[in-house]
Amino acid sequence: MPSWIKAKRFSAFTALPYGGNPAWVVLGAEDLTDREMQTISSDLNPNSDTAFIFSESTHEANIFLRFFNGDKEMNFSSHAVIATYFALSGEGVLKLKEPETTVKQRTKTGINPVELRVEGDRITRATVTLAKPTYLDLEVKPALVARFLGLSQADVTGAGLSMDVTSTGFYDLIVPLRSLKEMRNIMPNFSLMDSFCVRLGISGVIVFCRQTFDVESTAFMRHFTPSIGTNENPISGLAAGTLGCYLLKHKLIEAANFSRIVIEQGHLQQKQGKVYVHLETTRGQIYRVKIGGNAVLTFTGYILTP
Repeated sequence: MPSWIKAKRFSAFTALPYGGNPAWVVLGAEDLTDREMQTISSDLNPNSDTAFIFSESTHEANIFLRFFNGDKEMNFSSHAVIATYFALSGEGVLKLKEPETTVKQRTKTGINPVELRVEGDRITRATVTLAKPTYLDLEVKPALVARFLGLSQADVTGAGLSMDVTSTGFYDLIVPLRSLKEMRNIMPNFSLMDSFCVRLGISGVIVFCRQTFDVESTAFMRHFTPSIGTNENPISGLAAGTLGCYLLKHKLIEAANFSRIVIEQGHLQQKQGKVYVHLETTRGQIYRVKIGGNAVLTFTGYILTP
């Protein structure tokens, strides 16, 4: 029988309502079937991610999350994860302790620790641990990259840095540019980019420059993923973590036991936001990658289950 369950909408990785990356969070999803979650996600917004919160049935984790984009289930969604913990503020689902509470979440990618900055019963920052970086040694022709980005070959080689394929969860090609002007000049050919990503077996393309809108940021990024259904992500936490590893590998940031950098994104789509990337290293090797951010509530209410 249909029943009413709580749903919240957030703008994730931003402090601005309707900035960042939108995500829905559905609480109390224990009795929903896969088909019902597909229906709810498609109806709420077929173009944004929806997280469904379940009680964890084992002692290995505190919470179980599943993610849908329209009628397609995804193994992980970093911005929906951030939105989830802000949605749990004041709900009494987790035992929160000031100033920080660490919980373990289960997703279809495994179990990840999440650090929550807490004030009273409110969560003010969520930081999730990603997989350690892995790299693919693939030959990438600058002329082809320039073609699907709508740039000249001089643009994609002018930064004097290599194009790498790196992952902290999904493999992306990382393309360095010199300036925000070049970032603005990108005119993607998504059909050609899609074919390129499918042929290489990667998820998308990260394009970045070290010129930023905010002087406190480390890099500005754009993230294109037509092969998995989204031409351009407003904000991508996984991609920001991947870019952080690239910056450290190429000594664009100083290696330290703990490095904290800020990746900004979304400004060219009026969706500006920031991802806080934490890199922990020993002897110059990355052994832990974390991404953190804020989220802003833009809707709360109840929806009727199918």
